[in-house]
Amino acid sequence: MPGMARPWRLQFPDAVYHIISRGNNRQAIFHDDADREMFLVLLGQAAARFPLHLFAFCLMSNHYHLFLRTPEPNLASAMHWLNATYSMRFNRRHHRLGHLFQGRYRAVVVVEESHWWHLSMYLHLNPVRAGMVPDPGVHFWSSFRDFTRRKSRFEWLKPEEVLTGYGRGEADQRRRYRRECLELAGAASDFWEELRSSFFLGTRAALTEMARRHRPKGQSQEVPAFRRAGRREVDPELELTRVAQAFQVAKAEIFQRRWNHWPRMAAYFHLVEHCGMKVSAVAKRMGVGAPAVTLGLKVFRKKLAKSKNLRDTIADLAKN
Repeated sequence: MPGMARPWRLQFPDAVYHIISRGNNRQAIFHDDADREMFLVLLGQAAARFPLHLFAFCLMSNHYHLFLRTPEPNLASAMHWLNATYSMRFNRRHHRLGHLFQGRYRAVVVVEESHWWHLSMYLHLNPVRAGMVPDPGVHFWSSFRDFTRRKSRFEWLKPEEVLTGYGRGEADQRRRYRRECLELAGAASDFWEELRSSFFLGTRAALTEMARRHRPKGQSQEVPAFRRAGRREVDPELELTRVAQAFQVAKAEIFQRRWNHWPRMAAYFHLVEHCGMKVSAVAKRMGVGAPAVTLGLKVFRKKLAKSKNLRDTIADLAKN
C-alpha cells in the first residue's frame, strides 16, 4: 500500500536470533543422513566464514532451526550463503532443479538472555512434539546431545554459552538441562506459542530500547511485527485475581504457603512465563524468597507435564 513503510529486519552487532527455514511447499529438505551431514558441514563453514556463534540447532525433515549470535550485522549474507550453497549441492546430488527453500527464512530476534534456556529446549523438543522420537536424545540431528554430554561433537557449536549460570559446574548444568528439557516435553506453554508467532522475544521495555537503538535510518517507527510481539504491560494484582478465578479460590488463598499448593505455584508460573516478570519481582510480591519461586516453578512444570486439566487452565490464562 502506498505510503506504508516496508517491514524491517534488524541486523546489528551481537544480535541473537532464532532462525527457521522451511522447504518449498513443505517438501523435504533432507532425504537421508548424507544430506544432513552435508548441511552440518556447511553450517560449520558458515560459522567460520561470516562468522557466526552457533548455540543450538535441530534438523527436521522439511525445515531446520538455528539459535545463533551474529558478532557482525551480517545475518542476511550468512543465511543466503548457507541456503544457496546447500540448495545447489542438494540439487546436484539428487539430480533435481528448482527452489529447495520456501522464500525467506524466518528470524526471531531474541532480545533478552533470560529466554535462551527455554529457546534452546524448544529447538531440541521439536522431534518429540512432532512424534518422531520419545526422547530428544534419540534424535541424532540436533544439538541436544552436545548440551547433555561432556564434549560437543562440533568445534563450532557453543552450548556452554546457554548452559552457563544454570548449575554449580559443567556436569551439574548438563544434568539439569536434560532433566528440565524432559520435564517440558509434554507441557503446553504460552512460551512455545510465542516462539511460533513472534518476530521478537522480550519484554516491551527491552523491545522498545532495542528498536530505539537499532531501527534502520529512515524506517517508520510503526513496526507491525514489533507491536505484535511485545508483551502487554503487567498489572500483578489483576493477574493474581485472574489466577484465583481460574482455580476458583479466594485471592488471599494464593498466598498460603502450603506444599504443592497449585494456585500459588500457578501464580508464579503465570507471572513469570506469561507476563514476563522477573523471579525476584514475583518473589517480592508473593512475600517469599526468589529460591522459593524458582523451586515452585520447577515443581509446577513437572505437574504441568502430567496434567491435561492443569495445562488447559494455564492455557486459558494465557489467552486473555
